Amino acid sequence: MALTNKQRRFVEEYLVDLNALQAAIRAVYSEKTANEQGARLLAKVSVKEAVQIEMDKRSQRTEINADYVLKTIQSTIERCKQAEPVLIKVDGELVESGEYKFDATNVLKGCELLGKHLKLFTDKTELTGANGGPIQTESKLNLSSLNEDQLRAIASIQIK
Repeated sequence: MALTNKQRRFVEEYLVDLNALQAAIRAVYSEKTANEQGARLLAKVSVKEAVQIEMDKRSQRTEINADYVLKTIQSTIERCKQAEPVLIKVDGELVESGEYKFDATNVLKGCELLGKHLKLFTDKTELTGANGGPIQTESKLNLSSLNEDQLRAIASIQIK
């Protein structure tokens, strides 16, 4: 099904920032209903396909895709892992101190991004549904950010 001019404009605007509300407003939909219009448009198969086609074209044009992002993260991690000598000033000259440093913070951040991509940090819990079959749910709660009372509250929850 062909898109209307307004829908085509929505697709163009959506690609600017991937914000359906703002794209609907910029595509001259009513500001009062722009949120609903944006969601409705993105749910339409023809609009969804048009967005995907345009995103694929942009990805080919810019050569930025998932592989590029992952390779960049990987090369950044490797670069940050390289130990650099610590330089100190001795008699006005910079000399190596014999100690080495590396960028642990950015290595860990890169590893975190790769881990999220690989879904290494997704906890899975198996629940039984009304029909007796298993229900698969995913929890992405970061327990390290919770205080002791919050952890106790979670520990007291009973899953049946």
